[in-house]
Amino acid sequence: MKLEREKLDVITPEEQKTGLWDIAFIWFCANVAVPRLMIGGSLVELGFWQMLLMITVGNIIVFLPLLALGNIGYKVKVPTMAASRMTFGIKGSYIPSIANGIQLLGWAANVSVICGSSINAIVASMTGFDNLMLWIIVTALVQLLITAYGFRSITWLQRVSVPLLIILTVVTAVLVFRKYGFDSIVAYTPVAGLSIMLGLDIVASNAFAWGPMVCDYTRYSKSSGSASWGTLIGSFAGAASFMFVGGIAVISTGDANPVGFLLGLGLGIPALIIIVLSSLTTNVLNLYSASVSFANVFPKIEPWKIIVPAGVIVGAVACVPNLIGHFITFLIIVGSIFVPLIAIMLVDFFLVKKQKVEPKEMLNNNKSSKYWFKNGFNWKALIVWFLGIALYNIFAYFWPVLGSCVPTFIIIALLYYIVAKPSSEVA
Repeated sequence: MKLEREKLDVITPEEQKTGLWDIAFIWFCANVAVPRLMIGGSLVELGFWQMLLMITVGNIIVFLPLLALGNIGYKVKVPTMAASRMTFGIKGSYIPSIANGIQLLGWAANVSVICGSSINAIVASMTGFDNLMLWIIVTALVQLLITAYGFRSITWLQRVSVPLLIILTVVTAVLVFRKYGFDSIVAYTPVAGLSIMLGLDIVASNAFAWGPMVCDYTRYSKSSGSASWGTLIGSFAGAASFMFVGGIAVISTGDANPVGFLLGLGLGIPALIIIVLSSLTTNVLNLYSASVSFANVFPKIEPWKIIVPAGVIVGAVACVPNLIGHFITFLIIVGSIFVPLIAIMLVDFFLVKKQKVEPKEMLNNNKSSKYWFKNGFNWKALIVWFLGIALYNIFAYFWPVLGSCVPTFIIIALLYYIVAKPSSEVA
């Protein structure tokens, strides 16, 4: 295998070989990660049946924008952040690209910490060997090596991992119900009640964090249907299954991570496989897409030359004490940046430009580009985006009962359509 050298370019039809199930596998694995267990654990304060409703219906609702982004990726044949050039301008796209690269490295660092901690707990329980820092570093190194070989190696990793993860997730859920009883779990009484809108907000924050990555993978799709439905099916199946396991684990054991429960049953090896596979399959996507985002700013650098230092940074950040303690704050920051961003991109592509775009022009890095706007920036889109970031935080901190994701998405989508419609002929 060769290191990833594919620079920023428009994918040719011959390169669009990835079918629906490979796309679905990618997004299934992206969403079966320990943070999804934690999200599911927080949803139990809705009560069991409302939690189940949120995990099913709520996830479908919030993943619909990702379905639309998947369609964009297939049609424009460039990564998400390169596609943002048609909306924010050639240079304007650098701002969301850098933000996305940083947030993905942040996700990767958090997942690395959780993975390293879980491996350490399992190995210590089974052998007595205890070295947290070692397992964090090993996790960071393995995911770096896989990612450096690029998209095709990621596809093969997902193909191997998905069947195992499905089996282990189902087995874990069955074991929890068998030990603690179905009736006692469904009868759970919330300690601190959670509103439906806040629950939807939690689920949406998870979904929109993946939004800026979607086109990075669907640009390789065989068809529009593979890109769209593969993204929705895989994302929903992965997120819903792990959130459900996290929810019932909290109700029954008080801990969203089922590792302790499985260890108590003498199932250390299955627990180890779940944690390692779910963490690696998520983090290779985080690391790969972070490199693709930075490649939009530095298009002449081969991706593997970005992946390697990015992977080292992830390992270093993961070693910061109590990193995971800031997870909720991190989610709010991520949501505030990418909920309005995705709303603007979808409105721009489908309603303003009516899907009539020229991908090659997006990669033209000078003022002759159709998407140069004013000095490389589309200030209308950027200002609406900045307003969206502010609006999200206002909802989050002053009217949390309303949620932040849904109202921000709707308001910013309408605002951008009003602002951009008169100039729809420009591009």
